[in-house]
Amino acid sequence: MSNNNDNNASGFDRFRDRHPILVNSTLMALALVALGYIALLFIDVFTSHGQQVQVPDVRNMPLEKAIDILEDAGLRWEISDSSTFYENYKPGTVIDQDPKAKSYIKKIRIIYLNVNAMHAPIIPFPKLVDLPGRQGMATLKAMGFKHVTMDSVASEMDGLILQVSVDGHHVTPGNPVSVNAQIKITVGDGSIVDLNPEQIIDPELMDSIDEANYQDAQKTYEEEMKAAQARAEQERKEQAAEENKSQNNRDKDKDKKKEQDKKKDQDKKSDKDKDKKKN
Repeated sequence: MSNNNDNNASGFDRFRDRHPILVNSTLMALALVALGYIALLFIDVFTSHGQQVQVPDVRNMPLEKAIDILEDAGLRWEISDSSTFYENYKPGTVIDQDPKAKSYIKKIRIIYLNVNAMHAPIIPFPKLVDLPGRQGMATLKAMGFKHVTMDSVASEMDGLILQVSVDGHHVTPGNPVSVNAQIKITVGDGSIVDLNPEQIIDPELMDSIDEANYQDAQKTYEEEMKAAQARAEQERKEQAAEENKSQNNRDKDKDKKKEQDKKKDQDKKSDKDKDKKKN
């Protein structure tokens, strides 16, 4: 037996010596085939080949519940966006997902979730008083405020914003306000005219006035209107200044009372210390 094995081995050695290129090429080809087969096995393992699952539908669910469902299905997840607030969705609700629901994917895929923000954005409120009503509306809409209405009251200021309320309350420019707040703009309708009756042109008498006199009268009317609006604006500013002055006086009274209370507390403490020393 050993002689036969030696003969076979010596025969292979002689063949390899005679055809070294052929033998080496054959060995290399076999090695490549083996490596390719091993690589395919590893690819199947790492890519979960043939292991597909159906993506559950987690839209319109609270984020916590959606996470539980995805993890129970063996799927990974990430939040792709949670900065936008949609009024028609509850805060923290899954709005959309990728890949889509009921599609088939491999378990190594990540499910990306678009989640509604927990609250509406809050931004500083702009100064709108004395601006034209249409400009105020456009400014608020451009900033993202969603619920803006406008009404009018009798005033000398035609079309100008007189006041702004947020959820029924006055708001100071610069204060933080939610973009979902109910905002109402109040503008003047220009129906109040502070003029003497004889200064107003009667339409029935227009035909009896010559063109030159009519133009003079119209010019006078416009000047009086501007003067009336200026007086109304001055009165508004004076009223605001008076309110600020009253507020400052109230603040001073509060500070004075605090100082008095503080002094009383100090006097009481001093009396207690004296009593202790006497005892």
